[in-house]
Amino acid sequence: MTTSGISVIPAGKGSDEAEPQGRSHAAGPKGSRPKPSRSAEQHQQINSLIQPSLDDWERQDPQTIAQYYAQTESDFFSIVDSYRQLANEAVANYRDAARSHGRWRFWMIIAGGILTLINVLAAVQLLKETGPQWIPTLLSAVAAVYAACLTVAGNVEYFYNWLDRAAGFRESRELLVNQFREYSSKWVYYVEAYGKTPKACANAGLLYRELVDSDQDLRLKLKELTEVQERGKPSNGGQK
Repeated sequence: MTTSGISVIPAGKGSDEAEPQGRSHAAGPKGSRPKPSRSAEQHQQINSLIQPSLDDWERQDPQTIAQYYAQTESDFFSIVDSYRQLANEAVANYRDAARSHGRWRFWMIIAGGILTLINVLAAVQLLKETGPQWIPTLLSAVAAVYAACLTVAGNVEYFYNWLDRAAGFRESRELLVNQFREYSSKWVYYVEAYGKTPKACANAGLLYRELVDSDQDLRLKLKELTEVQERGKPSNGGQK
C-alpha cells in the first residue's frame, strides 16, 4: 500500500525485511557512512589500541624490559631537554630585545631634548630685534625636519616592537621551564623510583604519551606568543 509516494511496511514485517523507500538518497546506499578525516581516523586508532598491563610487562624477559626502558628514556628526554635549550634561547632573545628597547628609549630622550633646544633657540632669535631675520626661520625649519625624523624613528620602533617581543620571550621562557621541571620530576617520581622494572616500563609508556600530548599544546602556545610578537598586539581581538 502506497500513500503520497511513501511505502508503508505491512504489519508482521520487521525492519530487516523491508526498508522505507522515502529515505533520502543523499545518505547513499544502505550501510554507507561518510568517510572520516585522516585526523579522526588516527584518533580512533589511538583510542582502539590496547595498552599493556602490568601483568603483560611482568611476563616480558629482562632484556626486552631493559631495551624498552632505554629507548623510552631516550625519546622522553630528547623532548624534555629541548625545553631547556629553547628556554636558554628565549633568555638570550629577551636580553637582546630589552637592550634594543632600552637603547631606543635613551636616544629618543636625547633626541627629544635636542628638539626642545632648537625650538627654544628659534623663539629667542625671533624675540630679538637685531640680527638676521632668516635665523629663526631656519631654526623653525630644522625643528620641523627634526620632528619628522623623530616620528619616523618612533614608527621604526613600533615596527620592531622590542618591548612586546621581550615580554613574549620572557613568557615563553616561563612556559618552557615549567614544562621541563614538571616532566623531569614526573620521570624521577613515577619511573626512576621503581628502577628498571616492569612497573617502571608501564609508567614510562604512559608518561611519554602524556608528554607528547602536552608538547603539542605547548607548541601552539609558543606559536601564539610568536604571532603576538610579530604583530605587536594580542591575538584575541587585538586587545591588550
